[in-house]
Amino acid sequence: MQGYLLFPTGQSLSGTLIGAKAPQLGELVFNTSMTGYQEILTDPSYHRQIVVLTYPEIGNYGCHLEVNESTLGHAAGMVFRNLSPGSFHNRYHQTFDPFLAEIGVTAITGLDTRRLTQTIRDEGPRNVLIAPQSLPLEEAKVRLAAAEPMEGANLVPQVSTTEKVVHGEGDHHIVLLDLGIKLATIRALQKRGCRVTQVPWNTDLAAVEALKPDGILISNGPGDPAAVPGVRGTIAALMDRYPVMGICLGFQLMALSLGGRTYKLPFGHRGGNHPVKFEGRVVITSQNHGFAVHEDSLDLKRVEITHHSLFDGSLEGFRLRDKPVFGVQFHPEAAPGPNDCLDHFDYFLQQVANHKGDRHA
Repeated sequence: MQGYLLFPTGQSLSGTLIGAKAPQLGELVFNTSMTGYQEILTDPSYHRQIVVLTYPEIGNYGCHLEVNESTLGHAAGMVFRNLSPGSFHNRYHQTFDPFLAEIGVTAITGLDTRRLTQTIRDEGPRNVLIAPQSLPLEEAKVRLAAAEPMEGANLVPQVSTTEKVVHGEGDHHIVLLDLGIKLATIRALQKRGCRVTQVPWNTDLAAVEALKPDGILISNGPGDPAAVPGVRGTIAALMDRYPVMGICLGFQLMALSLGGRTYKLPFGHRGGNHPVKFEGRVVITSQNHGFAVHEDSLDLKRVEITHHSLFDGSLEGFRLRDKPVFGVQFHPEAAPGPNDCLDHFDYFLQQVANHKGDRHA
């Protein structure tokens, strides 16, 4: 089916639609990962975004049951150059086109993704519309003009769990404040001997304390951190009482709870090859964020800066000097991406173990 990608300027680019083939609105961003299209589509952090993949050939290894990052498709759409004519992997269960249709995501192929990426880099993300050729251009323009910007958007309620969910058994009980969690993070904790209780994003302090956690993980998620209401007080209190680890949006909300400020990046960090300086060494990280924390907005008497991006120098991590609390802007669970930072989960659980020992001494 033929379709087009419409920009706010009125410009449109023609291509071939696959997957759901329905009109989709979203913020146009790019991701530089060579693999991981399935994880990207099912990552809640991509909610309401249309992702341009810079790698040209997509779908060549098919789709696999065990690598979804949630049970739903969360990206609004996907743009890539070529759809592989076949899937070549001994464990794939489905080719890419029917997988897209199954999770309700529309993709458009045959576009110059190199040029699109340069445009995003130079002009920043903007809302776009993927549409079938049958949708009149004037109607598409009306829909696009009505789309809300990402700045000021609280998308967390659309992706968070609405009820408590318990995952596995283990020596450490971690309460997971779900802002849009990836399954890989839950798996990383379970692999390290944790019982994980996943709770809604707006769970209050009393409800968390009633679960008797050993530690708290504040997850990744979509949208503008400054637009997430009513959680800063809870997060501040949790950081005062428990070992806490924050990832991506969780990290940003921790910073806001400490009196910091956030801002929108010129074109975001999205890919599996982002170098970060950490304690005198370089780690390669998986990243997916359009907002960041102003480093100079944090109180350095209480906050120790630990990680910086080697691409643009932006803040990628901190810990508290007086509490077993830390957060990172990148994704230590990867999925997709390198495993350089899986040891951050080990560090967190060592803090949990130390805190339990002190509490029971």
